[in-house]
Amino acid sequence: MCVRSFLAVGSALLVSALLAAAASAGPYKVRNLQAISGPSPFAAGCPGALFDDTNITGHELEPMITVNPARPRNIIAAWKQDVGPDSTRSDLVASSQNGGRTWTRTTIPGLSVCTGGTADAASDPWLSAGGDGTVYFGGLAADISTAPPTNAVVASQSGDGGRTWASPATVAPPLQTNETDAITANPTLDGHAYMVWANFTGELPRTNPLEFSRTTDNGTTWSPPVLIDQPGLFATDQAPRLLVLPDGTLLTVFARIDLEAGFGAHYAARSLDEGQTWLPPVELGPRLPLTEFLHPEFGHLPQPHFPSAAVAPDGTAYVAFENNSSVTSGGIGVARSRDGGLTWSSSTLRVSAYGFEPAIAVNQHGTVGLMWYDLRNDRPGDAALTADVWFAHSHNRGRSWRQTHVAGPTDLRTAPLPAHNYVGEYQGLAGLRRGFAADFTLAAPQAQNGPTDIFFARIRPGDRDDEDDEDDRR
Repeated sequence: MCVRSFLAVGSALLVSALLAAAASAGPYKVRNLQAISGPSPFAAGCPGALFDDTNITGHELEPMITVNPARPRNIIAAWKQDVGPDSTRSDLVASSQNGGRTWTRTTIPGLSVCTGGTADAASDPWLSAGGDGTVYFGGLAADISTAPPTNAVVASQSGDGGRTWASPATVAPPLQTNETDAITANPTLDGHAYMVWANFTGELPRTNPLEFSRTTDNGTTWSPPVLIDQPGLFATDQAPRLLVLPDGTLLTVFARIDLEAGFGAHYAARSLDEGQTWLPPVELGPRLPLTEFLHPEFGHLPQPHFPSAAVAPDGTAYVAFENNSSVTSGGIGVARSRDGGLTWSSSTLRVSAYGFEPAIAVNQHGTVGLMWYDLRNDRPGDAALTADVWFAHSHNRGRSWRQTHVAGPTDLRTAPLPAHNYVGEYQGLAGLRRGFAADFTLAAPQAQNGPTDIFFARIRPGDRDDEDDEDDRR
């Protein structure tokens, strides 16, 4: 769900040292670019769901993506479907069995009123696939009869590559304060997966903590919530992302807004016993004052400050985050840890424009991929808020990067909900054997089934022009 009550303070998290965008290898190319959201399956609405008449048919946001390690041609995506100012009809899932060439869409039974459940809305979809081929979905199921709504943290699983899904299990009971969930499958322990989320409670003595739960039976049951971190009274932890390191360490990366101290930062907490207990978090790099960026024509610019995290085959952990200095200049910050999250170094990929919503991933060869939106092609006074999707790759752990244009220009102004950051709060990127799988939100002129559509792209090295490369054959 949209957490504007915290984002409105305009937190600008983490600035780091300048990193040259010098090329470290040949360019990457974009293939199979296509819309995968299609016409809404809920065009007639969802009778019985509160505020359904305010939902916008064909308005999709917040895509996530994962690749099945047991079958690398199996790619699964999810997003929020028919988003309105107060609600979302449901989350939708699409799966491909042929490396992203064709897609089949489906719903999760019982997730919302639209799919046979009781929740008025669903939100915050997240995906992860385990080494045994089980695909996990995590999200929120909302009752919006109260203000703010009560959100249950829920999870589902698919044993057939995303074609069909189990009815969701409740990971955490409905609370007005559950938000920003993420789910991660264990790549080596069959049946094990983990859910993390923020609990924006303002009630003493436990304010704004991060919570954790795990399953050891393929998502059938989940453990009682465990505390990951408890910030100070005037601080907020949000947007946790959990990584499983090769030695089994669990690493939860998250953002913190500290209103009393007047800065935002990122942190990482470690667990050495599969989430039963958590060590105190360490801070990732320097701090920045809280600020807000306002476009002279359109007002609030997207700045959700939701980090993205990934782990390389060698155990190196990466975190990507927004690092803007003005409406017209900024970049994407990248933090890196080679010792299991104990210590971190950080740098910034400068893009000479306002950048937002980075997604980071690492492929099987250890190449780091980074995707984001920026406004480098926006022209003042032309009545459009022009954004493009960009990708950069690094073969040397983020010391240098080479950029590739992925999609756009798209006019964010045509997306109807600026308060939802026009394109939601995050986008999806996942590593393949040599390249990357990406999904992201585009508005006009690319969107054809409503004000926005979800697009998929394969991004891979340009030295392979054959249509059926190794990623397709595996």
